[in-house]
Amino acid sequence: MVQEYLTIQEAADLVNKSFQTLRRAIKSNKIKYRRQRTPQGFNYMIIKESLFDYYKVNPSASENLEVSESSLKAIPVEKAEIVIETAEKKSEENKIVSEEKSIEKNEDYLTKEDLSAITQTLEKMISQHSEERQNFIRLINTLNEKIFTLENQVKLLSAPKKSWLSFWKK
Repeated sequence: MVQEYLTIQEAADLVNKSFQTLRRAIKSNKIKYRRQRTPQGFNYMIIKESLFDYYKVNPSASENLEVSESSLKAIPVEKAEIVIETAEKKSEENKIVSEEKSIEKNEDYLTKEDLSAITQTLEKMISQHSEERQNFIRLINTLNEKIFTLENQVKLLSAPKKSWLSFWKK
């Protein structure tokens, strides 16, 4: 079974708790989580099932959030629009997830179109690689020439200097 992960903020919205409450639950190992590395440190990714188990939330009720007209009457108009937008986003996300799951089931076999697309991509990558290799070789040759020129200049500088008077003394 594939585990679904949620960010702390998504999980807090799902169970109507603050993200600080969820952080405390994570620190006390009451909720199962995974750490995801980021350039700034790491983020906690909460396992959805453990969240539902700990807070005793019905997964089907929390996933299918529907907004009723009676609940919107008590909410100001601006907030009601936000609630409707979030409910629409969640329903769209659920549709996308179900479509992805159906696609995953049908991905056991590759079609000719898939193979031709993969072949084209590989050919592009190979041509890019050969171009980059040629550019790299040109760069190395240029650097070799510059090193050779610098070595000659160092030899000229370290050569014994003749006095300019020695020309007249002969």
